Amino acid sequence: MKYIVLDLEMNGVPKGKGTAYHACHMEIIEIGAVALDDDYNEVGNFVSYVKPRFNDKIEERYERITGISTEMVKDAPEFEEAFGKFYRWCEELNDQYEIITWSTNDETQVRKEMMQKNYVMSAGEEKFMEGWRDFQKKFGEVLGLSRILSLDKAVELMGLDFQGKQHDALNDARNTAEIFAIMFDDKRDKSALNRVKDALKPKEVGVSLGDMIDFSQFMEE
Repeated sequence: MKYIVLDLEMNGVPKGKGTAYHACHMEIIEIGAVALDDDYNEVGNFVSYVKPRFNDKIEERYERITGISTEMVKDAPEFEEAFGKFYRWCEELNDQYEIITWSTNDETQVRKEMMQKNYVMSAGEEKFMEGWRDFQKKFGEVLGLSRILSLDKAVELMGLDFQGKQHDALNDARNTAEIFAIMFDDKRDKSALNRVKDALKPKEVGVSLGDMIDFSQFMEE
C-alpha cells in the first residue's frame, strides 16, 4: 500500500468570467504530492505548476501567499494535462494507494474545476477520484479536538519545524505526510500529538494518548 499525500495551490477567477466564475471561483496553479510506503517513508514526489485558463495573471494576494508568479506558470501545462500527469504518476507506482489531503478542499476544487472546464474523466480517473481521505478531520477525531486546525497550526502545536515555505504545494504535502506518519506509524514517538491535546484542552480527556487504542485502527482498509 502507498499513501499519496496531495496539496494544491490556487488562483482566483475574475467575476467577469461569468459561467466559469460561477462554476468555480478558483483555479489550480500548483499540484504537489508525496508518495509514502508501508513504513511511511517518502518514496517519490510529484510537482507541477498549472497554467490558469480564466485569469491571465496570478493575482497579487495569491502570488504573495504562494510565491507563484504569472511568469512561473505562463508555459506550464493547463489543468487537463497537469491532472492527467498526476493521475498517471500515481498509477505508475504499481501498487494500491490512497489519496490523503488536509481537509476536503482539494477534492472539492478538483471536482469543481473539472465541471468548469468540461473535463471528461476516464473510467480509471473516476475510480481514482473516489475515497479521498480528509486527514484534517481524522486528525481532530483521533485526538478528540473541539476545533479544526490549519496545517501550519497543527505543525506548530506539535512542536515540529515546518519543512520549507508554507503554501508551496510540495512542502505542504510533505508536512502533512510527516503528521500522517507520526499519527499512524506505531514506531514513531507520539509525544507531539500529546502536545496538541494539552494545548487545546479537547472536550474529552481522561485517558492518555498511550492508553488510546492502536492508531492503526483508524486506517481504512
